[in-house]
Amino acid sequence: MKLNTILILAAMTCLPLQQAFSAQIENVSVQVVDVNGGTSQILLDKMSGSMQVVADQLFLDKDVAKVAAAGEDYKRLLTEIGDRVFTGYELSEVRLQPGAHTEIVLYARPWNRIISQPTVDLQFSGVEPQTAELLQQRIPSLKRELEQAISGASEDAGDWAGGVLRKMARQQVEERLPEFKAAVDVVQDRQSTVVQVVIYPVGQLVSNIKYELRSEAIPNILLMELKYKYLSECDRLRGLPVAYVQAHKAELEQMLTDKLLAETAVQKFHLQPSVRLTPGANLGVNIMINSDDYKLWFEGYGDIGRDSDNLSGKAHIGKFISPRDEAFGEAEVILDDVEWRFGAGYARYWGKSVWSYMRRMPIGDNDYRLEYNLSPKWRLRAEHFSGDDRNEFGVRYRIHEFLSAEYVYGGDEFYLRIIGNL
Repeated sequence: MKLNTILILAAMTCLPLQQAFSAQIENVSVQVVDVNGGTSQILLDKMSGSMQVVADQLFLDKDVAKVAAAGEDYKRLLTEIGDRVFTGYELSEVRLQPGAHTEIVLYARPWNRIISQPTVDLQFSGVEPQTAELLQQRIPSLKRELEQAISGASEDAGDWAGGVLRKMARQQVEERLPEFKAAVDVVQDRQSTVVQVVIYPVGQLVSNIKYELRSEAIPNILLMELKYKYLSECDRLRGLPVAYVQAHKAELEQMLTDKLLAETAVQKFHLQPSVRLTPGANLGVNIMINSDDYKLWFEGYGDIGRDSDNLSGKAHIGKFISPRDEAFGEAEVILDDVEWRFGAGYARYWGKSVWSYMRRMPIGDNDYRLEYNLSPKWRLRAEHFSGDDRNEFGVRYRIHEFLSAEYVYGGDEFYLRIIGNL
């Protein structure tokens, strides 16, 4: 019994020792170090990843003791493989520490010269230069990150390093400019290294601009210089992806609004610009110049199908006494017999509707008017003149900022009114 007990105890004691000497490698970590210290960590991580695949194949599930015994052979093998994989670098030393968790450190140095001052040429294809500046603000660190990634690397490593730079650029563009794609190429000569990055739009693009700038606060003729200036400003949006305009609609509207607010004429007359974009291949840009202080307009009327008083003109001068209340005066001339009429009144604004009352002189009658804006181009009008107890109804369509047409029913006749407004 004693002998059997001794044998069992001996076996139990030797078993852990046997297991220790026959332990297997469960995982491997590979680290590549540049002995010169110049290669960026992102390129070193790429090199480490390439050798990690090799190391996993060589060592996983292998006996630790056997790997330790053949350590020098494994080091030579890793050196040969590394010299083939790391174009532009040579391995000067390999450290192998076998164990359940095996650690491998590869020390590399560049073959010849290193990249010291790379140039990153970042371009946006298919968009205006000013728009490109706006887009570049969304990826402000890309150029710097690419420069840092390739600086200090071997000049002969340009091909595989370019793959790393392409991945970096594409990831950042995909994250911050998902409506664009990036193409990256590394160009080298004896004097310099240039990283060419071309960012280009994808999907449906803005091909045309439907632009309008107008005002109901001041005569549009006073805004002609501003109108042509912002026609060029809005034309810079041509070539952008429609999806980008849709995603950044509020930002683009605010950008144009801020530029308008900085205009001398806008500040001088205390005007309030508002911008509305309608995304699409034909991008709609509607700019309205309003005022919280006054309302001025001049209109000329030519009535087709009316028996008398078919040529006339009117001037309106109004002052807002509150955001919804306007006190105004109007002067009207009937050109048939050059008859002048003057009036003073009050208007109340709410939503899309305007109600107004005016006392007209010298005829001494009252004018009651209700207008409703169906849309930026369509307007309904109902008006009552107490002097001859006449009602007038009109449907007005704005052709552009200087010309409108209104179909009018004036008591007992229908006629078409052509309206020219300054």
